[in-house]
Amino acid sequence: MATIDTRELIIKAARKLFAQQGIGNITMADVATAANKSRRTVYTYFKSKEELLEASIEMEVKKISAAITKVAMSGLPPEKKIIRLIFVRLQATRSIVRRNSCLHADYILIVEHIRKSFDAKEIALFRHIITEGKQMGVFRTESADLAARFLHFCLKGIEMPFINGIISKNNDEKFVQYFTEKVILSALEYTGKKITDNERTVRG
Repeated sequence: MATIDTRELIIKAARKLFAQQGIGNITMADVATAANKSRRTVYTYFKSKEELLEASIEMEVKKISAAITKVAMSGLPPEKKIIRLIFVRLQATRSIVRRNSCLHADYILIVEHIRKSFDAKEIALFRHIITEGKQMGVFRTESADLAARFLHFCLKGIEMPFINGIISKNNDEKFVQYFTEKVILSALEYTGKKITDNERTVRG
C-alpha cells in the first residue's frame, strides 16, 4: 500500500507543478521537493519528466473514465443517462485541459497516446446505454454498436470547440444541453415510451 501511496504522491506533486509552470520549466529535483521525497525515490518510480507527465495525465483520464462509468451504471433512464454522460465527459475534459493550460501541445499529444483504452471504454458505455434503451423500447436505432461509435467520434470532434467556448458562443450552457439532447435523442429515434413488461413478454 505504501508503494502505491508514494507513487501517487509523486504524480500529484508533479501534476500541480506541470499545471502551474509547464514541463519545460521544472526538474525532477523540483518534483522531489514538492513531493517531500528524495530525487532517488522519484527516479525509482519514474525515469523522466515525460514519463511523469504521462502518468499524471493517465490519472486524469482514469478519473473521467470512472465518472462516466458511474453515470452509465446509474439508475437514470437511458434517455437521461446518455445526455448526462456526454456532459460529464465534456465538462471534466474542459476542467482538465484548463487546469493544464501550461502544457499546450504536450498535453494533447500525450492524451491522444494514452486514451485508446479510454475511447474503447467510452464506446462500450454508449453501446450499453443504447442497448438498454432499445430493450426498454425508448430507442429505435437499428444498430446500437454503430450509434455508439458515431456518438463517440462526434463527441471527440466537439471537445475542443466546447472547451474553447465556441459551441456555447451566444448561448448559455443550459440551451446547449437542451439542443444537444434534442439532436442526440432524435438520432437514436427516441420514442418517449417504454415497453411494458407485458409487451416485452409478448414480443419475446
